[in-house]
Amino acid sequence: MQKRYKPLMSAVMVLMSSWWMMAGVISADDHVPSDCDTARDRAKSKYGAVRHYFDNFNRCVSNAKQDLTQCRAELNDQQSALGDFIFAQRVAQDICGAAGQSGDLAQ
Repeated sequence: MQKRYKPLMSAVMVLMSSWWMMAGVISADDHVPSDCDTARDRAKSKYGAVRHYFDNFNRCVSNAKQDLTQCRAELNDQQSALGDFIFAQRVAQDICGAAGQSGDLAQ
């Protein structure tokens, strides 16, 4: 009976040792982004989009002379990006607040 289980036990020991070795690859010094960090990064990227569409709208207004109706698409893009940013920032504040951290983008 022992002969049948010896190869099985060897395989289990190999799997366990390789698991422990892989677990040791990630040390405490390695930074794995938390949900809070990820939410903050997402809000920062949404802020970047707001800046982009804000610049596009300003450029359109500067070049439009008197006819601002041609800037409606740029204004809509800017407002949409602003809404996305506000939502992403609120999500970041909720997630970070639940983790006991600040959701502010400036860290």
